[in-house]
Amino acid sequence: MAHTLKSAFLRFKATAERFTKTDLSYLFKGGAWLVLGQISISGLAFLASVAFAHFVSKDDYGTYRFLLSVFWSLTAFGLSGIPTALSRAIARGDDGSYWHALRLSLIGSIPMALISLGLTAYYFLNGNTLLTYGCLVIALFGPLMQAAYLYGAVLEGKKAFRINAIGGILLNLVPTLGLVALMFILHDPVVFLATFLGASVLTGALISVYVVRHFSVSHSSVRSEEFRILGFHLSAMNVLFTLSQQADKLLIFHALGPVNLAIYTFAVSIPDQLKALLGNLETLSFPKFAKRAVHEILPTLGARVWGLTGLITIVVVAYVAAAPFLFSVLFPAYMDSVFISQLYALSLIPSASVVPYSLLQAHAAKRELYIYNTIIPIFQIGSLYVGILFFGLIGAIGARVITRVLTLIVSMILVHFYALRAASSATP
Repeated sequence: MAHTLKSAFLRFKATAERFTKTDLSYLFKGGAWLVLGQISISGLAFLASVAFAHFVSKDDYGTYRFLLSVFWSLTAFGLSGIPTALSRAIARGDDGSYWHALRLSLIGSIPMALISLGLTAYYFLNGNTLLTYGCLVIALFGPLMQAAYLYGAVLEGKKAFRINAIGGILLNLVPTLGLVALMFILHDPVVFLATFLGASVLTGALISVYVVRHFSVSHSSVRSEEFRILGFHLSAMNVLFTLSQQADKLLIFHALGPVNLAIYTFAVSIPDQLKALLGNLETLSFPKFAKRAVHEILPTLGARVWGLTGLITIVVVAYVAAAPFLFSVLFPAYMDSVFISQLYALSLIPSASVVPYSLLQAHAAKRELYIYNTIIPIFQIGSLYVGILFFGLIGAIGARVITRVLTLIVSMILVHFYALRAASSATP
């Protein structure tokens, strides 16, 4: 019986590999740990969300989410492309790049610190004590965050998915436990922010020490200037993209207030956790794509994207049906978030764009990446501004959905442009 089941599974696996053009053994082996890690992280995020929904007012929670968005926005002014460049270098055997990346991350964080201090002065002069202290906390802890998170790029490059998953769980567990514990003592958004950033930096630093020792990451000199150049290019590309990812929260806070930001945050929370699972595909694909020529990948790219899109659509339909029940159980104070959450879930359908985008990053397709990271962010920021100004939260959701559709279309077009350019440059 066991032999029959094993044979049937192997036949199914072989058929599925022919259909999806994907190495399922690699996917299951690495993906299992990544999925386990993401599920654990999502579980912790749900724990924090449930606690916030029950113990913290919408006004305080909205202010905390605004301060977090300010922090993530300011990371755009650091060298945010260094982790991706580091992962690519590590995948190619250049371990010495880690120490170079660490120095660059710390030096590159200086503009972020200066802007944070500028915002601190701005809110102080305008008499907003809460946001003054919030921006000061960002100036103190924020610049250290990327350096503490670099271990993930090392593990991704080495395909150490198990350790990466465990590290990701710890990196979320410690801040979450700290936040939940604080909710029973006080409800101060600035203290929440300081706890989150401080615990994240400390945990990331300790994990980094372990990774460096475990893999004996050497201080050898960087073998190629390509790592540094790519890191700077990706950082420049990420400025607009990073700002666009936080534009919805910043605009909603200033245009509609902290309460509406809280409602919006809960509306997008579950779909965003589902999308985070898709990010694992990018992590898995990146080292594979980095080692293969684009002409070898292109024939199977369409099958991968459409197959993934079909699976995502099934998940979206299930979520839309289950959303009212989920909110009634988990977030009863936020039932007014249900409808816009169902609408936002539609944005998940074109999320297969992570596959072609990962290919462009793995091959350092700088021209195409610049185009992508210019068109998409500008469109998203512009559509969010118009949508929120005229239609409120519904407008914000509509802008996000349309942007995601555009993301898939543009990424697929750019991959084909890159393939043509690579083929022409290879022709003598």
